[in-house]
Amino acid sequence: MKTLNTFLIGMTAILSVGASATVDAADYPRKPITLVVGFGAGGGTDSYARALASVAPEFLNLQPLIVVNKPGGSGVPAAKFVADAKPDGHTLYLASGGSFYFSTEFRRSPVGPFKDFKIACMVGRLLPAVFVHQDSPIKTAKQLVEEAQKNPGKMRFSTPGRTSTWGIAGLAFVKRNNIQAQDVPAKGGAPARGLLIGKQVDFSVIGIHLINGFEGQVRALGLLFPERDPNNKTVPTMKEEGVAFTQVFTPMLIMAPKATPDAVMQKFDAACAKMTAHKAYGRLLKKAGLPTKYFSGPEATTYYRGLIEEWQPLVAELKGAKKKM
Repeated sequence: MKTLNTFLIGMTAILSVGASATVDAADYPRKPITLVVGFGAGGGTDSYARALASVAPEFLNLQPLIVVNKPGGSGVPAAKFVADAKPDGHTLYLASGGSFYFSTEFRRSPVGPFKDFKIACMVGRLLPAVFVHQDSPIKTAKQLVEEAQKNPGKMRFSTPGRTSTWGIAGLAFVKRNNIQAQDVPAKGGAPARGLLIGKQVDFSVIGIHLINGFEGQVRALGLLFPERDPNNKTVPTMKEEGVAFTQVFTPMLIMAPKATPDAVMQKFDAACAKMTAHKAYGRLLKKAGLPTKYFSGPEATTYYRGLIEEWQPLVAELKGAKKKM
């Protein structure tokens, strides 16, 4: 009898948990959703978060999407905060996918993109470009490569940081084109752009969106991506320029703690599809010079895994080069 009672109690507990999960998904969200950003206000990642927050209540049971900035450590501390949060879909992480992956590869990290998270959806992507000062005599990407090859070790280029997505993109660019140039890591995209504006470097590898409002001071030579940016259609791709490049960019991914119920993830994803299709969302991002790009959770997961597989040889190469230094 005791064994039967124990069995019945156990089954009741299991059924209760199942029922609870169903109810949680049915009335999700029950309270405001916190969207954590691992970078400061005003940057590219933050701009996506603010644009989402502006349209979110309409699609989330009238609940607000509250953006919380936790800058520092290339977003890893913010990711850890979300990974440790209650897995009920009310605390989410807006990850700069490239930065998140590279940060966990080049330093010890308490969290990993797939080890600790599920991907709810993709809401956009940040793309890098090679820039020169507006006064530079260099007019094309091919000309930049030729000049750098003629003068090994003499050119300097700025990036937002050596292990940032654009830092990796910059190192890949000089390697693929047999360029010997000194990288000058700054603390963020705007400071890297500032070094170029101040003519302290010869070129920069930063997000294409950073041309926004600075067209009179900097010039984009080419996009390090196979497709043109919809907000900067006059900027050619490196492929069009006949210049070697590695596709290194950052998908904007909304992630939840690994144990978050799939039903909750699917419900947020459905809302995400509507938020990213909203005219106000696209309008705000266009104003910031940022492209929209929605992928569902399963699509984004497959996409991100594929990118990481493509990046692994580059990471291994850069790690090997670092050990030799």
